[in-house]
Amino acid sequence: MPKRQNQSTTATLASEEKTKIAAVAGKGAADQPSKPADSMDVDGDAEMGEFEDAYEDEMEEEDVVEHAEDSDGVEMQDGDEDEEEEETEEKAEKTRQVYLPGDQLGEGEVLQVDNSAYHMLHNMSVHWPCLSFDFVPDSLGSSRSAFPHTMYAVAGTQAERAHQNQVLLLKWSQLHRTIHDDVDDEDKDDDVNDLDEDPILETKTLRHQGGVNRVRVLQSHQTPLAATWADTGKVHIWDIKKLMESFETPGTQVPASVHQPLFTVASHGRTEGYAMDWSADGRLLTGDCGSKIFLTTRRNDTGASFVADRSAFRGHTASVEDLQWSPEEASVFASCSVDQTIKIWDVRAKSRGFALEVPNAHDADINVISWNRKARYLLASGGDNGDFKVWDMRKWTDASGRSTPAAEFKWHRGAITSIEWCPTDESVLAVSGADDQLTLWDLAVELDAEEEARHRDAMVGADGAKREVPPQLLFIHQGQSQIKELHWHPQIPGALASTAASGFNIFKTISV
Repeated sequence: MPKRQNQSTTATLASEEKTKIAAVAGKGAADQPSKPADSMDVDGDAEMGEFEDAYEDEMEEEDVVEHAEDSDGVEMQDGDEDEEEEETEEKAEKTRQVYLPGDQLGEGEVLQVDNSAYHMLHNMSVHWPCLSFDFVPDSLGSSRSAFPHTMYAVAGTQAERAHQNQVLLLKWSQLHRTIHDDVDDEDKDDDVNDLDEDPILETKTLRHQGGVNRVRVLQSHQTPLAATWADTGKVHIWDIKKLMESFETPGTQVPASVHQPLFTVASHGRTEGYAMDWSADGRLLTGDCGSKIFLTTRRNDTGASFVADRSAFRGHTASVEDLQWSPEEASVFASCSVDQTIKIWDVRAKSRGFALEVPNAHDADINVISWNRKARYLLASGGDNGDFKVWDMRKWTDASGRSTPAAEFKWHRGAITSIEWCPTDESVLAVSGADDQLTLWDLAVELDAEEEARHRDAMVGADGAKREVPPQLLFIHQGQSQIKELHWHPQIPGALASTAASGFNIFKTISV
């Protein structure tokens, strides 16, 4: 299972002989869910606009019949012209290719970003790679769409030495629209006035003993708390409110107390872990590599003090990899494990163990899970063998008592490292893998027989062979090395960020 980590593009492959594009689909209007992932034209042909004829008035009384000539200078009749046009289109269709991960690059070919596939695409780097990060809620408004954007986040480093690690508080600003970056100024529409300015990264730091395995932020603007899972076996809770406010008021004196953890969870002893999740009311679940899960509860709404349980939730037989509170039932949470099971728990009945279980949910370690915040009966899971599944908890088992996923996809060629439902679209899911792909999926897409055939015919590789590409695949984002975690921004619909060994990508695609 991928753990510690020791630029980004939907790729366009260009050479002198041919042009390929990445498997990217614009989702388009809601009533057009069947648009295939190769719908972008790469012929370079553009529909010509109409030009004004300076002699139009002089000729309007005369009927003029014009005939085109073929390549040999022989005049063609209308029917011949139509046939040649059809032949030209057919040849262009045959030479159109789609670049997909795994395709071999020819000599002299390189992958280039296709900015027309992104409303926004920015790359940010910090000194040490970060295994995990989380967005911090802000007061700039919900469902905002105007550029440039500003985002706040917390991340944790994986430095070479334990004492060099830090908790990073990040402010990304001047995140301009980039979709027109490849368009010449004279070709841009009059209403396009995107600024060509670099984004700004501001940071505040907290010293952190040991590498940071995971970061989770309590999604509250009033009392933002960050929790960090250290590789020392400790979980630290930080009050980040003052530090976040200092971004807006330069020179603000921050109390020395904020540089120390507000509380440290020591329930796990020296056993490190990765699984962690906040509930909406400030309860923190943590799971370790020794199969135990502990609950830490805030004593009051001020966040001034916490109490950590000494007794664990027991039921898994191997490392607990991820935890998710139910978005509907305040006392219910889900867990996944290296023991290949997904379990559902109720904190009110700890002594009874787990309430529900999916045994052998995957054929390998289960690395990550995500509970859908809109369709609250859906749970997604990602495995170490590269597959991800969606579970309908209304139909947890079939008639024979077996657990069967509502959907299953085996697209990624490496372990699934992160998975998260879109907060604004219940059918859209983002997935990242150890194969350096971040993919977007729309599970609501269903093709009829004719659309299915057209979709299959469109997916032809450089060798002429057809390739299996699920119609639900909306977008493939590439360019980062060792992608570890992704998150949708909670207040900017369609915007995502991902962290990898090569840094952060912040982007918004044309597909969501």
